Amino acid sequence: MAKTLTSLVIVIATLASAVVGYSDNCSGSSSCQIATQQACYDSISGYDDSTNYKQYTSRTSGSCTAIYRCTGVYPNADGATLKTLFNSIYDLQGCKNCGSHAFDDGTCEVTLNYCAPDSCKNVG
Repeated sequence: MAKTLTSLVIVIATLASAVVGYSDNCSGSSSCQIATQQACYDSISGYDDSTNYKQYTSRTSGSCTAIYRCTGVYPNADGATLKTLFNSIYDLQGCKNCGSHAFDDGTCEVTLNYCAPDSCKNVG
């Protein structure tokens, strides 16, 4: 019984360490202070409310990029839903400029981060 329990604990610990998910944070590039909230709100508004996003996507404005990404299968997320998730970085988490909000059990996140204006591109 003790050996079985020990084996079970090892299996659970191994599985838990293999599942690395996203988490809520107010982190980002060391240049985040350049990415203003207004630029980030403008980036967020680049997502179309009625479009379903099913892959890595980013929208940029000025010095901010709004990124949607997942580690596996992308859930059915339309632009209106993503906008709500992006806004929670400021409204619920209290971030000032950059930050991330995890969802779908930590397998997906929306992120606001600094991006050099001359190298930022919309993707997806």
